Amino acid sequence: MTATLIICSVLVAVSTALVGPVTFFGLLVASLAYQLCSHFRHTAVLPIAVLLGIIALVGGQLVLERIFAFDTALSIVIEFVGGIVFLILLLRGNVK
Repeated sequence: MTATLIICSVLVAVSTALVGPVTFFGLLVASLAYQLCSHFRHTAVLPIAVLLGIIALVGGQLVLERIFAFDTALSIVIEFVGGIVFLILLLRGNVK
């Protein structure tokens, strides 16, 4: 179990370094959209995912620049949160 989790973590780190934070952003938005929808029809999930993506990008950049006055890129926060969510999804899927 631990070895599998370590291997998955290393593979995710390598893929993130190669692809970038877009993968984790898609994972975050899709997971949150599926959790907010009462059913899994794409006619409902897709508009919610689009709105969540817009809100996350614009709102996240606004919060970083204006409220916290950070000079960092939003992609760093997306990678950090996305990695945590990915590991939670892996662990939750193993429990079922």
